[in-house]
Amino acid sequence: MSIGRLVEMLAAEHLTAAQRAERLAADREVVRNVIGVDISDEEFERAPDVLGNIYEMAARKARAARAMRA
Repeated sequence: MSIGRLVEMLAAEHLTAAQRAERLAADREVVRNVIGVDISDEEFERAPDVLGNIYEMAARKARAARAMRA
């Protein structure tokens, strides 16, 4: 397999900036519809990164559990 093919495969796994923006807009619209409240994009930007915080907590707990087994 050529390097060009590997780069092509890697690029296909990642969204473009336009695709990420489109997905973000769609996800925000779903949230607005589900909770029934019109939240502006600016309000979304100011909101805490809940999913990121959950990942951080899970990582800390996994590291602690791994340290206890070692």
